[in-house]
Amino acid sequence: MVTFDASNSHFEYMDVVRHWSSKSQKYAGGDAVMTLLNNGWRIAETVFLEEYWHAGSRCVTIFHLEMHRDDEVMNVPVLSNPYVRRMVDTMPVQVRPVSDRMRQRQR
Repeated sequence: MVTFDASNSHFEYMDVVRHWSSKSQKYAGGDAVMTLLNNGWRIAETVFLEEYWHAGSRCVTIFHLEMHRDDEVMNVPVLSNPYVRRMVDTMPVQVRPVSDRMRQRQR
């Protein structure tokens, strides 16, 4: 599991608490991920990246995070933006294509 050190993240301005549920929203934002981390959730060591191309010229990137707290597991799809990209880049996680996750599930 990846531990989160807020003192080294430069995200100190995140005083906003954001709730996210897969039942109400398809994707989470970076603020919701920060709230989860601050509430004791941890990100698994592998993050999966999915890209959608719209009209062949606009790429939308989604990070699929598997988050754990005690015996709970939650899959959180997060729309990429500069904030989320920086957060993922600074964490000790391995980023792999989402197709690798599909192969793991088929085994």
